[in-house]
Amino acid sequence: MVELTADRLVWVSLAALAVLLLIGWLARRLRRSRRSQELAEAFRISLRSQLNFTYAPSARGFQAHFEPPPEPFDQFNIDYGGPSNRSLLDRFIAGLAASDLLVIYGRLASRPVAEISWERGRIPGRALARRSRGSLWERRRSEILGSEYAVRGADTSALEHVLVDLQARFGPLLEAVTVQAEEPREFQVVLHTGALEAREVPALVITVRALGRAALR
Repeated sequence: MVELTADRLVWVSLAALAVLLLIGWLARRLRRSRRSQELAEAFRISLRSQLNFTYAPSARGFQAHFEPPPEPFDQFNIDYGGPSNRSLLDRFIAGLAASDLLVIYGRLASRPVAEISWERGRIPGRALARRSRGSLWERRRSEILGSEYAVRGADTSALEHVLVDLQARFGPLLEAVTVQAEEPREFQVVLHTGALEAREVPALVITVRALGRAALR
């Protein structure tokens, strides 16, 4: 009888733990859904262009693009929460995650004349690459950034200035910045959204556009 009672206590404890986990997961999904809607609305009002959704704001995040894309881009996309083809386990874990990634990516209207690559916590792979033209990337170190980055081009000063500005505004959230002229041309800014407030999104969009303009100078 004692053994049966002990077994029942174990099962009751497990059931209670499962209920608590489920409640926590549902609460997190509700917060994520609200967060997605807040960020999407902040992006929508940041530009006069139409924000079109690949998938609408929900607990899994959202994907969208601006039409027409704002100058100086011919593609300007937002991805909050990652790809839509994640497994059920990935989605469950994401529902409990402390923060999510926000990726602003696109393609400049013309080929960049200045390029930059920065990744938090490591030397950009492009600066270490031994492939064709890899040696043309120059490694730089900024005490303001507290890390190294790589640049390429005749005059990268404007691009470097905007990178410092991004760091000054969004430093703890910023994860990576890439502007690359080689095909496929790449433009990408990655942030963690944990402490990003919706009211900061318009300033983020302005700074990201400034990064694009600096790459075309």
